[in-house]
Amino acid sequence: MPSSSPIKPAVLGRRGAAIAALIVYTFLAVALFSSTWVQPTTQSVGLNGDPQEIMWFLGWPPFAVAHGQNPLFTNYIDYPGGVNLMWNTSEPLPGLVLGPLAHVGGIVLAWNFMMTAALAPSAFTAFLLIRRFVSSQLAAGVGGLLYGFSPYMTAHSLGHPHATLAFMPPVVLLILDEIIRVQRRRPLVAGLILGVAASAQLLIGEELLATTVIVAFLLLCLAAALFWDQVRPRLGYAVRALVCAGAVFAVLSAVPIAFQFLGPQHLRGSVHTPNAYVSDGLSFLVPTHLILLAPGRALNISDKFIGGNAVETNSYVGVLLFLILAFIVVRYWSRPEVRLAALGSALIAILSMGITIHIAGRASSIPVFAIGLVFPLLQRYLPGRVTLYLTFFGWLGLSRLPVLDNLLPSRLMVYFYLLAGLLLAVWLSDLRTWQPMPRRLGWLAAAAALSMLVPALPFPSTPNSVPAFFSGSAASAIPQGSVALVVPYSATGDARAMIWQQAAGMRFRMPEGYAFIPDAPPRGPRLSPPPSTTQSQVLSVGDGTAGALSDTDRLQILSELKSWHVQTVIVGPMVNEQQEVDLFSSLFGRPPEPLDGVYVWWGVDSLL
Repeated sequence: MPSSSPIKPAVLGRRGAAIAALIVYTFLAVALFSSTWVQPTTQSVGLNGDPQEIMWFLGWPPFAVAHGQNPLFTNYIDYPGGVNLMWNTSEPLPGLVLGPLAHVGGIVLAWNFMMTAALAPSAFTAFLLIRRFVSSQLAAGVGGLLYGFSPYMTAHSLGHPHATLAFMPPVVLLILDEIIRVQRRRPLVAGLILGVAASAQLLIGEELLATTVIVAFLLLCLAAALFWDQVRPRLGYAVRALVCAGAVFAVLSAVPIAFQFLGPQHLRGSVHTPNAYVSDGLSFLVPTHLILLAPGRALNISDKFIGGNAVETNSYVGVLLFLILAFIVVRYWSRPEVRLAALGSALIAILSMGITIHIAGRASSIPVFAIGLVFPLLQRYLPGRVTLYLTFFGWLGLSRLPVLDNLLPSRLMVYFYLLAGLLLAVWLSDLRTWQPMPRRLGWLAAAAALSMLVPALPFPSTPNSVPAFFSGSAASAIPQGSVALVVPYSATGDARAMIWQQAAGMRFRMPEGYAFIPDAPPRGPRLSPPPSTTQSQVLSVGDGTAGALSDTDRLQILSELKSWHVQTVIVGPMVNEQQEVDLFSSLFGRPPEPLDGVYVWWGVDSLL
């Protein structure tokens, strides 16, 4: 219950509180990934596969700029066709920023720094946004903590920095609050800042930019419906600022966007299976293996979400936090920020469920927008029809519109945690006016709810061993800019050869790679190189399923190697390594040279 006792002044000023928050968030991020920081140059945060692929992408922009190459395109993998990097998680801006660190300490160290640094700034910018609406710095700090260290962030820390470098969405919403509500700066200045921020996000993570635009649009529509009398007199300023932002973004981002959609190797169609990467109806309340407090019975259920894909199962809220959020919405419904955050988070949670509702991993035939039919029943308390329309058209756009249908619905949950952090901060800030005992119980309940989201430790860490051949001087014998076939072969889920190529200073190109490229119609994009006999034979030998090599296949492989202009073949440490060596020894009619942990066939082009 409210207390009549005066509120004690904050011990720290706003600047001091911000510095303290950033220090705490940084400490927590380092602690979370401490198992990796024991060996930061050889161990990488997260799993195997996607991290190594993205490490390669991070290393490309500095190399491209230094060697006069196009930072948005490469044929150093998937030679000769190459890869349109704007259709992949290339992150050119982080790559350029981290270039000096990667040059000094290696790409694995740069990766670990980026993955660790992603969480603290994300939590910090959420703190800056949230404290605009609450009086308690500590409450805002807890709200930022919920966003920056949410199950979404810890899940995608397994290998998706383009999803965890999420410090810009709170910044964009801060600028939009300035444009729509506060309006202290000149509109052109606010628009310029917003346009620059959006352009930067494009080069950090394009998917996060697209979802930020979608969520911002939903929130603006809800704000107009909830507070039209307040929004209407501010429309002129807002329109001028937003037009300026659009113009700035168009100028700064014209080249990368044009290259993505018109440049070589651009993709068409959906790159992911529709209605697969979605929030399950039970995923909001059932923990996964990534959560510390996860009973076995719960794991039996959550293992069915998204086919057991832990990286994309990022919707867990927990029963206790869900009840607390419901309590906050009911108790503080009269506050404008609570109404907007509550409706926005509800919309986001619904849209994150994809096209049709999933329960325990099984897709039903019920369209997700049907959940929105409950909103008109609450017309007395909220703009029910507008919310229903936003649910339907949001669902329609994400499931049917070109380009937007490439967005993964489950990843919308990052914005749910941001708005949930705001709701939690509103309550915790108000607790300062409560009597001591209810105040302590309130903080205890909040701590218990957040403890249910604590990730399981130690956080996964992966060794990244590079044969001495690539990291030493031996690789300098490979002709500069020539083509080399490296085994283990880089294809879907395996990017070891790409890391080795990078360790060799990008000395050679490869006719392989783990990246999205177009496929022949009617098939859509693929994550492996174009189909070839070489690819199928090498992969089948690697997994132990290869049969006897026919004369036809032998001639076809030699022909493919010749068409790719391969001059060097290298077999490195892997499962069934000797079988791979036997394959190429048979193909070339001579054994390889064992050298610094690998087997090398030099001058292959003279044999073809």
